[in-house]
Amino acid sequence: MAIMPNSKLITMKKLAINSIFLVAAGLFLSSQQGLAQTTAPKPTETAPTWGIKFYGFVRNDVMYDSRQIVSAREGDLSLYAKDKALDANGKDINKAPTFHMLAITSRLGGSITGPDAFGAKTSAILEAEFFGNIDGDINEFRLRHAWAKLDWAKTQLAFGQYWHPMFVTDCYPGVIDFNTGMPFQPFNRSPQIRLTQKLDKNNKTSLILAVISQRDFASVAPSGYTATDPLRNSVIPNLHAQLQYKDAKLVVGAGVDYKSLRPRLNSGKPNIVSKERVNSTSFIGYAKVVTKPVTFKAEAVIGENMTDHVMIGGYLGYFTSADSVESYDATKTKAYWFDVSGNGKKIVPGLFIGYTSNDGAKSGGKAAYGRSIGTSGRGVKNVLRVSPRVEFISGKFKIGTEIEYTEASYGVMGNDAKVSGDTDKINNTRILFTTTFSF
Repeated sequence: MAIMPNSKLITMKKLAINSIFLVAAGLFLSSQQGLAQTTAPKPTETAPTWGIKFYGFVRNDVMYDSRQIVSAREGDLSLYAKDKALDANGKDINKAPTFHMLAITSRLGGSITGPDAFGAKTSAILEAEFFGNIDGDINEFRLRHAWAKLDWAKTQLAFGQYWHPMFVTDCYPGVIDFNTGMPFQPFNRSPQIRLTQKLDKNNKTSLILAVISQRDFASVAPSGYTATDPLRNSVIPNLHAQLQYKDAKLVVGAGVDYKSLRPRLNSGKPNIVSKERVNSTSFIGYAKVVTKPVTFKAEAVIGENMTDHVMIGGYLGYFTSADSVESYDATKTKAYWFDVSGNGKKIVPGLFIGYTSNDGAKSGGKAAYGRSIGTSGRGVKNVLRVSPRVEFISGKFKIGTEIEYTEASYGVMGNDAKVSGDTDKINNTRILFTTTFSF
């Protein structure tokens, strides 16, 4: 048998000693870790929940209208019946029913949370749908909300595009139709900066202040200007103040809104710089009462130049001759609505009633910028709607049906945009069937 050299024996002994040492060290450390876990448990650490959680729904609308209507997006957003249009034989061309199906209101959003900033909790939402911005963009993905918030104990600062404060998220109609109660309910999403300050120790009373621009919905601009130009060129943002009380059973509030538009930069002949403005002030008051069987909601709006809220009205232009600088006056609008709905988990009935009127502007108008108003010809005096509904809910799936009766009074307008004399009551009955799968 061959004898191993001394150098190799020494090397093997070193390897054996090192291996024994490493194993012993590992066993020692393992025992110490186990002992530490037994005698002094490590405090539980909560993993950060920062990130994005997706939400939304897939919705399909099936709709029948008894006549042609004033609407947007192929009739999906309905307002009221079109005025009569007589053919050579005296028959009403617009007395023609329609039927359609659309899924463009389907929506995708993300609820975002992140680390604290400036000593405040941070959060945001980013939301879009396939509604498009104009009829030609139908089915295209468009921004609804891009809204970031900083929340302290009693103060919230928020930035981005979100519901206008006149659309009160705690008190709006529960109708099934995508019109959400338009043209009775102010409907507007706009870029803004909003401050919400809690005023009492229970955090139930809030003061809401906002400076607002126009983008998703805007006023009507004169020819040659984009829809957002009049407020942008004004330099003064839309200003809003609102006081709200809110608890589990009651929401009540009131607000005031101010806009100042500069419709044109130049006017008249020769080309003259125009600094003329149209100023408007609007007021809202609302209440929601929650009882065990039903929820009651109501709102009143007294407004001026409400076109950007998808309501009737706007403003008139005045000039003494074609060469003079145009001045302006806002038309006045009143609107009231009431909504009651059941609080069941599987079957939810409801009823909506709304009324709005066009109260015109000062006389002598030569041009009109708005919805269903003019200085001559026919226009809308008032609109009435009654719409009962019922929804059936199972898990994340909801089936709803609604009968929406809307009656618009049309007549001849004077140069104050008011309808005087006899009116024709033109009505439309919409039968709506919707399916919604939420996620």
